[in-house]
Amino acid sequence: MVDKEIVLDTVKKMYASGIDDDVVKQTLKDIGLGDKEILQYIAEAKGETVPVAKPEPKPLEARKIATEEKPEHVAMHTTTHVALEAQSEKTDELLAKISHLEKQLQNKSKTAPSEDTVAVNQRLAVMEKDLKELKAELGAVKSIMGKILETDRKILGKL
Repeated sequence: MVDKEIVLDTVKKMYASGIDDDVVKQTLKDIGLGDKEILQYIAEAKGETVPVAKPEPKPLEARKIATEEKPEHVAMHTTTHVALEAQSEKTDELLAKISHLEKQLQNKSKTAPSEDTVAVNQRLAVMEKDLKELKAELGAVKSIMGKILETDRKILGKL
C-alpha cells in the first residue's frame, strides 16, 4: 500500500502546480485507490472535510492484487515526483529573490537616487522574465505528465 502522507503531499503539489481534477483522479486510480479514497484525498488536499465511511472488506485475492506496485507505476510516480521537486525548487528560488528584493525596497528611502530606481526596474524585469520561463516550464511539465498518464492508460488498456 502507499503511504497516506506521501499521497496527500503529492496531491497538494499537483494542485499547487495547476493540474486538473481529472488528471489527479486518474493518477490516484493508477496507483490503485478506490473512488471513495480518491475523493477523501482530494477533499483533504483542498482543505475540505468528507465523512469517512467504513470500507467494504475485499476478498483476500483482490487485496493482494491491489497492494502490488507495478513497475510502470513506480516509474511514473518517480518521474512525477522528480518533476514536482524540480518545479518546487525553482519556485522557492523565485520566492526568495522576490522576498530579498522587497526587503531591499523597504530599507531604501523614498527619495532614492534614480540610479537605484533603474537598477530595481532592471531586476524586476529579470524576475518577470524568470517568472514567465517558470510558467512555461510548468506548462511543459503539466503537458508531459498528461501525456505520460495517457500513455499509461493506453498501455494498461492493452494489458
